Amino acid sequence: MPVPLDKMKEVLPDGNKTQASLHPSRIEKMVFVQYVTPPESMDDRAEYDAWMERVAYLCDDLHWLLQQPHDKFWCQAVFDDSLHKALDSFLRYCPRSRDMLMNLPEAAKQRQAELCRLVFMVYLRMSTHKESKDHFITPEVFGEILYENFLFDIPKVLDLCSLYGKTNGSLLNKMVGNIFMQQPKYLNDLRDTVPTILQVFTNIAARCGVQLESSLMAPQKLEDSVASGNNLSSMSSSDLEDIVHYLSDTADTLHRFLDVHPPACQIFQQFLFCPVIANFYEAVTPELTLAIKQHDFPSASVRKKLTLRLHQIKKCLLSVVHSILNAVCLRPILENSSDDSLVTSCIEDFLHTMTALLVERRFLAAYEGMFSFQDDVDMLIQTSTHIDSSQFEYIQSAINSAFATFGHRKSPRGDTNTGGRTSPDGAPDSSTTHAGAVARGKARPATVSSLTAEPWAGARPKDLRDGASLPEEFESEGYGEGAVSSPRPNEVEVESLVSSVKDLFPHLGEGFIELALEELDWRLERVVSSVLEEKLPSSLLDISPDLPRQEREVNQGDGQTDSADILDSRKNVFDNDEFDVFRNKKVDMSKIHIGKKQDVVDIEDKSTILAVKATYDAYGSMDQESMYDRQPMYDDEYDDTYDSHAVGADDADSADELNSNRVLPRVLQDLERQKTKGEGRSKARDDDGDDEEEGSQGARDEFVADPAKLREQAEQRRQSQAARGRRGRGGGGG
Repeated sequence: MPVPLDKMKEVLPDGNKTQASLHPSRIEKMVFVQYVTPPESMDDRAEYDAWMERVAYLCDDLHWLLQQPHDKFWCQAVFDDSLHKALDSFLRYCPRSRDMLMNLPEAAKQRQAELCRLVFMVYLRMSTHKESKDHFITPEVFGEILYENFLFDIPKVLDLCSLYGKTNGSLLNKMVGNIFMQQPKYLNDLRDTVPTILQVFTNIAARCGVQLESSLMAPQKLEDSVASGNNLSSMSSSDLEDIVHYLSDTADTLHRFLDVHPPACQIFQQFLFCPVIANFYEAVTPELTLAIKQHDFPSASVRKKLTLRLHQIKKCLLSVVHSILNAVCLRPILENSSDDSLVTSCIEDFLHTMTALLVERRFLAAYEGMFSFQDDVDMLIQTSTHIDSSQFEYIQSAINSAFATFGHRKSPRGDTNTGGRTSPDGAPDSSTTHAGAVARGKARPATVSSLTAEPWAGARPKDLRDGASLPEEFESEGYGEGAVSSPRPNEVEVESLVSSVKDLFPHLGEGFIELALEELDWRLERVVSSVLEEKLPSSLLDISPDLPRQEREVNQGDGQTDSADILDSRKNVFDNDEFDVFRNKKVDMSKIHIGKKQDVVDIEDKSTILAVKATYDAYGSMDQESMYDRQPMYDDEYDDTYDSHAVGADDADSADELNSNRVLPRVLQDLERQKTKGEGRSKARDDDGDDEEEGSQGARDEFVADPAKLREQAEQRRQSQAARGRRGRGGGGG
């Protein structure tokens, strides 16, 4: 039967005595070097070479440690003080921001990435009490070993969450959960740490010249009243940068910790953490925003980085409140909907917390823009019937009022938990996190799960290098496999991808489809497979599948219009021509005029005539007389149906008949009557029926002729023509 390590004995070399396998005498006599911050500049080659050499030594030593068998590893991990100092130095000085690593050569980046993996693997192995069936430690003894030898404490857990909470969230959840489950004393340490974290926010607010409402009830010390006279406007730029970096580190670490270990939210709720965060957000973030705009920084890039940091701070604070409400009030209702007493208690707690937040209108508007209150209400209505709708309507009305004043809703961009893309890259400075400010006494970590895997059985150095992912800061830099997300396609490609998925799944909203594509690196086949298999990422589970698509914003984070994007999206047939003032800095103004350009014409200049003279000489002029001698060609459009009949061919009045229906102006009518007056008299002697036509009534000025009279006149002319024709044929025959 296998024996746990804490009960194993080994025989001493003299063969007479035995001692415990877990004993200080069994450690190897070696010194683990401590980690230092990477050099900010490569100008000092000696400093860079020294840092590279130190990191190389540390990597080799950790490789050696991970290859040790179970008993040797735990002897070294428990009793080697130099190993403890080396691991603590890495957690303290490892850059949380990628800014410091941007200027490092590629070889230095690879060394840093390798060291990150190795440190994570060492802590993961130290949090596992059972590596295999034959190699394990009794759970009760395991918890005492961790606690009494300070292998873990609350500051270390917070630092681990800050470094690895995004890329290794699942493993870190098991690690921290196993620690809290095996040693409940860590929960008491966490309760002792929460007041210190609250004091951190109070101190930051006091440094910004703001007094939080939650601390007004406590007696104010003399030094506090002096510190309250601080003002961000009179603060130096370097001090303002320190405050923003420190607050960013604090908010990001707290957000990662609550995401990794949700059960810890119960402890934070006991200290009314949500109202404190809301009050801090309402009082401090507007002051920091104004101070960043007003201060003079060495360069515009510094101002931009601080603006991004402040944007990240806001999102982390909002996510902290949402994590607490979700873990304490909403998730228990979903998991225990049949327990009426528990459901009622959670709903009352949710209403009480949200009511306490209503006075912080700026925070309320920002929270509604990121997390919809109506979604939470819909979930509660579906799971419980014991709901007072009037209270929810009152809260919703207050949220709508606050959002109308301060709100600016944005389309969600993924999960705010591990693996999401909602906030920009967080970047604490090289100093320790706010948890580092907590005295490293017997304060320790927390979680719920157990580890039974065997990640180190028969492992080799390469296996260990490939076994763990990197922190989020290194993920964006391209360290490790699958660490880099695909860039966002242009809008035309996005529309094509969304429409392709929409054709397959018409019930999905375009907004939800776009989020799914973004989460799955814009790979169409992965989205389709995930929807069919119902294995969507966890970041999409809380988003409504029929979410509509919203227009992309034009404003940048600093409130300025992105004119470059507008010009790039502008399409015109005259783009890039010589008069395109948006793309050409130099335009020939002499070619620009209003209206038609008036050129000066020289009468004596015969160059135009001479230029075309050769053309006329080559082809000759047109013979006008020959036009009438030519036989007309057959015209397809001409109707020759009645050409064989001599109808009206010899009729002298045919022209008059054709023109009888024309309506002429009065002046032209008078001229026409005068011209045809004599012809009318002579024609009257031959035509018996034309006397009345040329009488006194014919001189009447009519603007429009009577159609009946015109038909009568035409009939008379046809009869007279027929009579003349009969006389002509009779005369010819005689």
